[in-house]
Order: sequence, then C-alpha cells, then structure tokens
Amino acid sequence: MSEPRTHDFGPGRRGWGHDYSISGVTDGGQRLRASGWGHSGRIIQEGDYLLLEARGGKRATRYQVEKIRHLMDPIDMWHADLVFAPRVYATQEEKDAAR
Repeated sequence: MSEPRTHDFGPGRRGWGHDYSISGVTDGGQRLRASGWGHSGRIIQEGDYLLLEARGGKRATRYQVEKIRHLMDPIDMWHADLVFAPRVYATQEEKDAAR
C-alpha cells in the first residue's frame, strides 16, 4: 500500500467533477458514510485522507478513508466509510498557518 494521500474537497474545492455528499453520520460525527466523484491526481484509496467542508463552509475537517468502493462508470465515483482524523501539528506556527 502506498503512502496516504490527502484529497481536498474543502471550501472552494467542490464543483463539477469534484464533489461529495454525506448519506450517514454516526458517533456524533466521528464516522461518516459518503459518496462522491473526483480525486487529487490518484484514485482515492483506503487509508487516504479527505478534507471535507465543515458546517458553515469556511473550514475543512479531515476524515480518513476506512473502506471505499469504486464504481466503474465513471471510474472516479466512489462510496466510502470515513473516520474523523483531526490534523496533528508539530508546532503552534503550523497550526496557525492552517487556519
């Protein structure tokens, strides 16, 4: 398995050919079931991260792909189970830069 990759579906990144919808929320938002299409240069794989638009639309929340099923037509359409995966910053500067 390759290194996890981050696929950005956050604010300003959603549009035709690169979008998602949430079909289920459990554990108080810790787990999601989502469907979507598009990727960031490589097909989304288990272990990858998705940045999803947070409520209010000004920030992104990170989820890790626990399980994914790809459809054949179009090839970049997917259904996935996601788990909340907050970003970890080494320094306060990194955290401030991410805002």
